[in-house]
Amino acid sequence: MIKLFGFENQISSLINNYVSQNLHSSIIIHGPKGIGKKIFIKKLLSEIFKSNLNENNYLHHVNLLNKDSHPNVRNIEKIFDTRSKKIKSEITIDQIRNLRNFVNETASIKDLSKFIIIDSADDLNINSANSLLKILEEPNKDTFIFLISHQISSLIPTIRSRCLKIKLNKHEYNNFKNIISFHIDNITDDEIKFLYDITNGSPGDSISLYENNIIEMFDLTIISLSNLKTDHHSIELANMLTNMDNENFKSYLSFLKSILVIMNKLKYENFLKTNFLSNKFKKLKNISIKLTSKNIIDRFEFLSKNEKDLFTYNFDKRLFILNFLNN
Repeated sequence: MIKLFGFENQISSLINNYVSQNLHSSIIIHGPKGIGKKIFIKKLLSEIFKSNLNENNYLHHVNLLNKDSHPNVRNIEKIFDTRSKKIKSEITIDQIRNLRNFVNETASIKDLSKFIIIDSADDLNINSANSLLKILEEPNKDTFIFLISHQISSLIPTIRSRCLKIKLNKHEYNNFKNIISFHIDNITDDEIKFLYDITNGSPGDSISLYENNIIEMFDLTIISLSNLKTDHHSIELANMLTNMDNENFKSYLSFLKSILVIMNKLKYENFLKTNFLSNKFKKLKNISIKLTSKNIIDRFEFLSKNEKDLFTYNFDKRLFILNFLNN
């Protein structure tokens, strides 16, 4: 089974539209990163399966859906480049061109619609976006395309105009807490509160930070931030980070940016009273008092300006972090 917390009204509305044969052929599901947009789509598809299949077949089809191996569902996302040994930075035009066969061929499972999930449409380049536009302009009966977007303004206007747009908002704290407790055993309330604020209520980002042990680097990170010169804490942190793979290091840098933004807000007590000040946030507030706003902003700008080059040119992560801390 696919567990979805929240968004019940949106699911119900789309199911009703599908059953009444009024579901739009192309739909953009957009909202903050990590709130569960792909899970939302999979939950929707599982409910559609339920309306078309008997119970035994339904469970089999949901299992295939969960494994991204359902013959009537095509998932499009950035792929691994065997030459560079890295995940490609964009969804390519060839990936979209190959969709045409899937769109035009007879469905593998008869009496069941075909579905395409593009995760995320933000990763389309101009060529792949224009290729997708041609598919959207000639919709096939009983084929539905879902485009996931974390920043809908990044999509070309002609794609946006062809699609129904459904926005999923940030989770309320109680929903967030239920999601995190469902996925992470024995997590404390204080840890959940901290994750909620540090990720702006993103369960996906929170689970990633927790499972990749990035959250465990918090204490060492803020100690290193509080010292304006390299010391043994800075060196220890840089040594820990140097062997991280790129995806985890990107997650750490995002975590670091969030810390800097929050420190600057806390410095001027510009933090919303509705936020949950965990014990870790009290530490952040104490550190923020020791730093000037200029120092915090300069460090944030260092990350923003140099992060892309770090991964493009495969710079040394250890040296990058030490330069950041000395900035």
